[in-house]
Amino acid sequence: TNGLWGGTFHHIANRILRQYGQRLDIAPDFTILDREDAKDLVASCIQDAGVDIRKRRFPQKSVLASISSFVQNTLEPLETVLAKRYPMFVQEARQIEQVLILYNSKKMARQLLDFDDLLSAWLRLLTDHEDVRQLLAEQFLHILVDEYQDTNAIQGAIVDYLASRHRNVAVVGDDSQAIYSFRGASFRNIISFQERYPDSRVYRLETNYRSTPEILTLAN
Repeated sequence: TNGLWGGTFHHIANRILRQYGQRLDIAPDFTILDREDAKDLVASCIQDAGVDIRKRRFPQKSVLASISSFVQNTLEPLETVLAKRYPMFVQEARQIEQVLILYNSKKMARQLLDFDDLLSAWLRLLTDHEDVRQLLAEQFLHILVDEYQDTNAIQGAIVDYLASRHRNVAVVGDDSQAIYSFRGASFRNIISFQERYPDSRVYRLETNYRSTPEILTLAN
């Protein structure tokens, strides 16, 4: 059991970045920002950018943190995220980008990573450093991902990189139960799984132990 790793994507990203993060100029003793600390840092960046939120319609710190999260987790440009999810702030795109650039530079200068940075840095490590990618792909003989329908684009890419050597990947999920699209999750990961792994097999778990037949009939 010493060889088994288990945890959330963020937990495993934390372990890997402590070991290999210096490749990305991330010190092994970096600090992880919680949600509230991240929002406070964003607020300071709004102030530093000279934005007076009392005189213009500009997103609050919590909304800006969410925008930053969407940009990272969906791998989509800021303009696309604003157009799709925050159309009321499209006209502020240039100033929003300026605040987010400030936010990222402050984090880098202070060796801070927020939760989204953990995943984007992990993906960057796999993308930009082939030796690390091959090492990790060799290390993980088998990969199991639960609630796969609620993974986002960045998590889906990480799993594919880690499974690139042995291709022993099992995902568990139900596209009908995808509930985290508001956080950037995409059911397309599970829908397209068999296209990316054409030799995979599907095992249907059709016995429901949680609900009575009457409730299931109504839900279906």
